[in-house]
Amino acid sequence: MILNKINAMPANLPPDYFEEEKKLRQAKTIDEKISIIERMLAIIPHHKGTDKLIGSLRAKVAKLKEEKERKPQVQKKSDSLYNIKKDGAGQVLFIGFPNAGKSSVVSALSGEYLEIADYPYTTRALQQRMMRYEDIQIQLIDTPALGDDNTGMWFGNMVRKADCIALTIGLSDALDVEYELIMEEIKPHLPYLQISAGQLLIVINKLDLVEYSKNLEEFEKQMGNRHKIIPVSAKNDVNIHQLRDVIFDSLEIIRIYSKIPGKKPDLDVPFVLKKGSNVLDCAEKIHKDFVEKMKYAKIWRKGKLEGMMVSRDFILEDKDIVEIHI
Repeated sequence: MILNKINAMPANLPPDYFEEEKKLRQAKTIDEKISIIERMLAIIPHHKGTDKLIGSLRAKVAKLKEEKERKPQVQKKSDSLYNIKKDGAGQVLFIGFPNAGKSSVVSALSGEYLEIADYPYTTRALQQRMMRYEDIQIQLIDTPALGDDNTGMWFGNMVRKADCIALTIGLSDALDVEYELIMEEIKPHLPYLQISAGQLLIVINKLDLVEYSKNLEEFEKQMGNRHKIIPVSAKNDVNIHQLRDVIFDSLEIIRIYSKIPGKKPDLDVPFVLKKGSNVLDCAEKIHKDFVEKMKYAKIWRKGKLEGMMVSRDFILEDKDIVEIHI
């Protein structure tokens, strides 16, 4: 997948060409992409106005064929560079165009260094860092900038499996244009309802560039309530704590502490469940045998419940203490 911020197209291309172009965006294998581009080349009318486009498409075919030839040798390497298994309480994927400051934001959130430079495409492969949020760890994935030659090797797979996607845009950029371009790439990989839910955040970085503050005001008006927008300055550590809270909320998880009857609860390492989980879900998380053996449970909820006996289908909330009786 090769993304361009400006996609200059010759006029008067036939409708069939644009149909094939849509298929190309969704193609997953190298063979599919080669086949589609070859059909596009067959459809394009040959004249002076299309010479550059034809040359560009032929170059892409050559590049894809070269990639296909060398892929068996790099497959093992690409698995580690372009696919990261989930870890911690949730996986958050930071995506955006060059120099949006994804690496700076991930570094600020995690407190761990990532290579940062003023020139584009510094990040060449997926990199993970763990962000501590109170008593849990959340996995943050820094990604190569969209438009990098290797984007297609990680984009679809990582977008589909991420628990939260953080679109990262620099304040000095055309915020609405970059948002639309990124969304065009995301939509083929996620159902519409998922995209419009809280799992997608918009992080506007470089809040320290105060001369561009009007950009943010206009963008917030355009977006309305579609997505949560969090303006930050990774450079000056502005709103980073707020972003941590928003990330946790977007994961839609709860932390549950277990308690053995007659003993104090274990408040060090919580069990992490999806929001809306019940006592039975918690019992299964603690030990699969508890599902059949459990007779009842007691719940402690700060300021509300103190050892209240509850049924299996009782809905849990964040930081509940659960005592399973078997």
